[in-house]
Amino acid sequence: MIPPYGYAIAALTVMLWILWSDSIRTRRASQMMYATRVALYLIAASILILNRVRYPYYFTTASTVLVVIAAAVGVFGAFWFGRRLVRRI
Repeated sequence: MIPPYGYAIAALTVMLWILWSDSIRTRRASQMMYATRVALYLIAASILILNRVRYPYYFTTASTVLVVIAAAVGVFGAFWFGRRLVRRI
């Protein structure tokens, strides 16, 4: 079984990599891709928080901090891609 901090580190790695790759891309992705990314970022953040609330005895203080950081990156990523979704240029 993967420990709780493993999920948070994996989520952080994937979310930050997607944000980085989008920031260096010269061409814009389709609006459907941005909408999908917004949904995925919000779902990933909510699952991490739901697991923290549902199973508090699995989480140490360090795991809780990683979950909060990963959830914050998820909300920031959803905002980032949502802003690009509504941008016209």
